[in-house]
Amino acid sequence: MIFSAIAFAVISGCAKDSKAIIASYDHEKFLREKAQYEPEIGKDLWVRIPVFLCTKPASNPEGECTLVAVTTKLQPDGIEEGMFGNPYYHVKLADGRTGYVNASSFAVETTEVDLEKAAADCKRRGNPRVGMTAKQVRATCWGDPSHVDHRETVRGVSERYVYGKGRYVLLHNGVVTSVQMGGTLR
Repeated sequence: MIFSAIAFAVISGCAKDSKAIIASYDHEKFLREKAQYEPEIGKDLWVRIPVFLCTKPASNPEGECTLVAVTTKLQPDGIEEGMFGNPYYHVKLADGRTGYVNASSFAVETTEVDLEKAAADCKRRGNPRVGMTAKQVRATCWGDPSHVDHRETVRGVSERYVYGKGRYVLLHNGVVTSVQMGGTLR
């Protein structure tokens, strides 16, 4: 609706400076979106999907962007307005580099979990194995299941812990009888 009003004003000649009107709209858009992104400022975050770190608050300012690898630690320390009112985080990387990252995709590309520490912890805790108890399974790297199928019969209680991505743990009377990882039964 706002775009229609701007377009009408520009076409009909009612607007004295159409660029100023568009710039004003872009800045208002930036201010609305900035509030949404401010809670991330000052947090330690890690890259989980490679992100582009640019020298200016723009998607590709004349090729002045580099790709930041997964597990890289970074910290947003401000938000600046880019082209068309798009917000960009100003970030500082653990190695001292600074630059701008598009704020709209930032939440998907980063995590509050230190991925290297999480991987080391997961390796230490291990995967579920046959013979473990339900409590031991939950203490493994797999943690709590996303869903539990529960069935009682005259032979006892059967449970299937569902983890997603083809991962299941089958228990009978509270003891693991099989573990399935991505289609492979173990």
